[in-house]
Formats: sequence, C-alpha cells, structure tokens
Amino acid sequence: MSPAAANSPALRSVAVQRRGVALEQDVVVVEEPLEIRLDGRPLVVTMRTPGDDEELAAGFLHAEGLISGGAGIASLSAVAGEREAPPAGKQARIRITAFAGDRVEVALAPGAAGPAPASPTAAPEREFRATAACGVCGKESLDDLDQELPPVTPVQCRPALFEELPDRLRAAQTLFEATGGIHAAGIFTLDGELLCAREDIGRHNAVDKVIGHFVLRGEVPLRDRILVVSGRAGFELVQKALMASIPAMVAVGAASSVAVDMATAAGMTLYSFAGRGRGNLHVA
Repeated sequence: MSPAAANSPALRSVAVQRRGVALEQDVVVVEEPLEIRLDGRPLVVTMRTPGDDEELAAGFLHAEGLISGGAGIASLSAVAGEREAPPAGKQARIRITAFAGDRVEVALAPGAAGPAPASPTAAPEREFRATAACGVCGKESLDDLDQELPPVTPVQCRPALFEELPDRLRAAQTLFEATGGIHAAGIFTLDGELLCAREDIGRHNAVDKVIGHFVLRGEVPLRDRILVVSGRAGFELVQKALMASIPAMVAVGAASSVAVDMATAAGMTLYSFAGRGRGNLHVA
C-alpha cells in the first residue's frame, strides 16, 4: 500500500478471519453519507467515500444543470462532522445519525440557476435522493430524465489509444490497489495524458468528482478531453459526460442500450469493454 493510501480517510482497517483460523487486519473502503446544502437548504445526501467532497458537490451541481460552470458558485466549503465511537459493550445501530454528518455548503452566484422552493414559507425539502450506486434515484418523475444536453464535436483517436487508457487509469488507482473495492474515473487529453483521476465507492460519485475538479478550476466545458471509467457505461455516466461537453468516453465494462443511443445521437465516441487489444466502438 502506498504511503498516501495508508493515511487516507477513505480507508479503514477491519478484523477478518482467513480460512477460519487467525484474526488478521484487512483494509476496506470507507462509505459514509455526505449532505450537500444549496443556499442554506438541504439538497441531497449521497453515500460516498470521503475525500474531494468539494469536487463531488461541484460535479453533482453541474451534472444536474444547477450551474453551468465554476462561476455559478459564489462560495463552497466542506464541513466535517464529529465522529462518535460506538458505546462500549454495545452493538452500534446502523443509522444515519451514527455517522459523522459531513456536509458541503454551497452558495450560488447571483443569476445562477437553482431549485425553487415549493413556497416562500414552506420548509426546505430535498430535491434529490442518492446512494453510491444510484443512477436515477435522484429523479422525481420520468420527465426529469429528458435532460437537454449540449452538443459535442466528434473527435478521432486511434483505437489502440482507447485500449491503453484503462491501464493508465489503473496505475493511478491507489485506493483500489489497497482494497480492490472502489471505482475510478479519469480525464485524459486526446493524446492519452492523464490530467486528473478520482476514486469513490460510487461510480457516479467518481465521475462527479473528476468533472467537479475542472468545474472548480473554470475549465468546463471539456471539449477536447476523454473520460475513462473503471466500470460499465450506463446512460447516467454518459449524461454527466455530455453535460460537460466531453466528446469521448471509454469504459472497462459494457455499455447499456440507452448509453449507446445517447452517445451516438450526440456524436460522442463511446468505447466499451476497453483493454489491451480489445474494445467495442459504438457507431450510429
């Protein structure tokens, strides 16, 4: 395990038995809730791996169309909750209030879009609900899935480059190296240079984090970049990429039917089952 991973808040040691004989220590990925608050109102609680929470919030807001870029954010700050040890001699109950209560407070810049309250006097309501594995669980109705996406300009890259990118991303996955149980997303140049990689228990969160990195730097849209993901290409990940105007996406796993339809209609290059000497280029 790398020194950086060993001291990461994203990892925790747990006792395990191997072959039923000795108790040993293993390392697992931390999964805890994060609340994102927008202009003082609760917006969403998502299960995520701690780390890069500001980027996660920025990427989520961008993917949902609540901001068009970093200029839409007036202020953003992560607030760590207090971690409580379970009572001695008692089994800890699994409940949200037993977690730390980490949150990100976001204030929108004047003129930026945001969810309107039900009424001026109504109590704040969550606009989204999310889990680490969720794709559409934040949506209230089928109409919410029909999101207008910006067009992309198709790019041309060698198939061999797409096939090499998962290995290049894998080399940056320090948390996966330690646990074998975490997703990753990376943004590459069209020449295959890795610009940013992020890991998270949720593949959607990993994509939000890596895109959020560029949102906060004022570098979105990403019209000449490639998104690489460690899992499958579901429509929600393609949707997040298209919201950032990313013209090419490479996935280690399979692509879904809607992901293929969405990508080909938008002119996005979608490459699934990518690996050394293999891959599927989806065409219209």
